[in-house]
Amino acid sequence: MRVGRVEEAGALAAQIGKDITRRLSRINGKTDVKGVWSAVQKLTGRKQELRCAVEGITAHSLNSHYAAISPDNNYCQPLYKHTASENSHSYISEWRVFRILDDLQPTSTKPS
Repeated sequence: MRVGRVEEAGALAAQIGKDITRRLSRINGKTDVKGVWSAVQKLTGRKQELRCAVEGITAHSLNSHYAAISPDNNYCQPLYKHTASENSHSYISEWRVFRILDDLQPTSTKPS
């Protein structure tokens, strides 16, 4: 940035921000996400890449294919660690967490 042109750059940035806000404010981002992305692509000059769908290929068929071609016949499930119990189901309730946090003593110094 050239010396002495900070105000110009600031004014230009403010104008660009207003223009972007004006263009995007016409679109309801909560209900029209596709419209928002379309507007953003127009503003940035980027084009959306076309997706090609291949008939008969689904997530399930891909998963089945890769599961069939990549098995590990020598796989053994690892043993449990001594600190973990297979049947341990100790849960802490939301109320218990609240009580623990509520009973904490302040450890920081108080501002004067």
